[in-house]
Amino acid sequence: MDYRTRSGDTMSGIAERFGISLSALEAANPQIPNPDLIFPNELIHVPGAAAPGPGPEPVPPAVMTYVVRAGDTMASIAAAHSLTLAALEAANPQVTNPNLIHPGDVLNLVGGNGEIKPSVSSAAALSIGAVTYARYQGGGSIDGWITAACHALGVPAARWLPGYVTLCGRESSLAPNAINRHDLNAHGPLQSDGYPLHCSRGVAQCIPDTFAAYHEARTSTDIYDPVANIAASMRYVMARYGVAPDGSNLIARVQQADITRKPHGY
Repeated sequence: MDYRTRSGDTMSGIAERFGISLSALEAANPQIPNPDLIFPNELIHVPGAAAPGPGPEPVPPAVMTYVVRAGDTMASIAAAHSLTLAALEAANPQVTNPNLIHPGDVLNLVGGNGEIKPSVSSAAALSIGAVTYARYQGGGSIDGWITAACHALGVPAARWLPGYVTLCGRESSLAPNAINRHDLNAHGPLQSDGYPLHCSRGVAQCIPDTFAAYHEARTSTDIYDPVANIAASMRYVMARYGVAPDGSNLIARVQQADITRKPHGY
């Protein structure tokens, strides 16, 4: 089964609650480069678990998040999403000082009644069931897709371009309809494209779980759409690796985007 992490979770704590060894949990999640550093809303695969043990709950149908941008405050984000400041703060216990947030931080957008609010910003997570799987038939180039993704996110493209050309080249050979049927993510029920749910797909090789959680509202819900795939991947690396919105530290933070270093999954 899959489990989405919450504030305060650790890999050892998740392993203990689900009754598996830490080494088995780490082996089932090679996408996590540092098991001592996990974040809220990450998707963890729990091998051999048919149901959660005491404490953890299964993956929620949707997790609405917002990636903090330069100039944002907790108060302004709350107002933009029709939330009270108190509700936003309560939904984000990982923010120890609400007066100090940084570009690239990921905030949960949950109302005081526990209901996920629809976002009116660029952040628009999907339920995993809302992801579609129509193969991409359009044209374009990798530079154009990356630039369009940056435009949708409202970030400058110059420093994202070289890194994402490298990353996508390594992940998919720049093929929008690429699919990985052989890694540890390749499990789950078959989807409309004929492949298991959790297979990595698209030009940036997002798994549907990541694509759904980090979906950009101004892009397609189709995982094979290259602009949507890249935009979700960019939001993910900002949240997971602390990449700045302008991409200035992308190559330093994400080895797969650095042409001078050997390939390394992200």
